[in-house]
Amino acid sequence: MSDIVLQANVASLGSLKSLSGPAAATAAGTGDSSTTTGRTVDRFGFASGGIPGTLAAGIAWDATLATSKTLSVGYAVQDSADGSAWADYQTGTYAVVATGATAASVLGGELEVPVDLRSARRYVRVNFALDLSATGTDTAVARSIGFFAGFDRLPQ
Repeated sequence: MSDIVLQANVASLGSLKSLSGPAAATAAGTGDSSTTTGRTVDRFGFASGGIPGTLAAGIAWDATLATSKTLSVGYAVQDSADGSAWADYQTGTYAVVATGATAASVLGGELEVPVDLRSARRYVRVNFALDLSATGTDTAVARSIGFFAGFDRLPQ
């Protein structure tokens, strides 16, 4: 795509989508290491009529962590031909995204997940899980978002 000047309005060449609802976890309790199933995105359902070939997914999180305790995030991008039978398309094992520095460190950030969708089937979703290493009071919340781009047709 050498005809696109990338210093222009790159945001106009893609579409931002919410990929999940909110997820919450308490260390050694509710939501800890539990999978949050993402929302189904129909790659044929974009207003431009084009099919996205790439996804910049992000799992945005906030956590309260005790000293030296961690928050890890794992994910699975899945695809499906019919929106009901899913298979893993791209996965990431748990990666530490935050470590507490004080007794009640309040931290936030995101895990960026670049995905090449060119060989994906029609439907995609991003599932993720939060894993807290402590027991007790450590907590985390997260949700996934994504920017779909690389459409086979540019907007008019």
